[in-house]
Amino acid sequence: MASLHDIYERKNYRNRIVLPQSVSFEVEVRETKLQIQAHSDLSAKAKDSVFRYRYQVEEYLRQHPAFRETSAPIQVYAAAPEIVRYSDLSSRSTGVAPMSCMSGAIADFVGRDLADESASLVVTSGGDAFIRSAFPLEVCLYAEGSPFHESIVLAMPTLRHCFGISTYVPGKGIHAVTVVSRSACWASSFARDVGDRMTSGEAFASVLNRAGSYADVGGIVVIAGTTIFAGGDLVIRSANGSAADRRAGT
Repeated sequence: MASLHDIYERKNYRNRIVLPQSVSFEVEVRETKLQIQAHSDLSAKAKDSVFRYRYQVEEYLRQHPAFRETSAPIQVYAAAPEIVRYSDLSSRSTGVAPMSCMSGAIADFVGRDLADESASLVVTSGGDAFIRSAFPLEVCLYAEGSPFHESIVLAMPTLRHCFGISTYVPGKGIHAVTVVSRSACWASSFARDVGDRMTSGEAFASVLNRAGSYADVGGIVVIAGTTIFAGGDLVIRSANGSAADRRAGT
């Protein structure tokens, strides 16, 4: 059984996101390690936020260990902390394990707590990131093992609302699945679902059709070796500034 303190599936990788006119700092509480970019150093407030949410999740898992161990959404008690209920809701959109969305939920909830202190903000928890930016952003995509590792840039325009980006590395020849959605938690759910379906042998076309039906997915990028597939309203280019072809097989 996993340690109680290892409260979610950690992603020991992250996309490279640079927020203009910001300071960058890290917050670490046990196994939770966040990289944060904001207008000023908000380390103290961020650490308090992480402690609070970790405590809520840990206490819920202590009382309801099935929530940690389940591989699919299960009943969540009405008295469960908001972060637990939010992770569960995200997982129900795809059917993945609710704890697989918890890393994104931590990024979202800490980001929400810090939002009043910084008009632009990036809170990264492994492969999951909460983003609110008054500036256009570039996300350099993680895909270790592929020639496209950190050489493909997702160019994000200035968006009115907060949003989330999640990258999942499923393996078996799929080096990265990156999803843009309404929050990091939701993006994590969608990325996990797409990646797991691909590695389980489901037909590529079937998986992409399913992903295309998700109303809360704003865009998706799949990197498998030298193949890139991009769907949705995305602008993708190579890190050296040249255009990147968005069609699968290029």
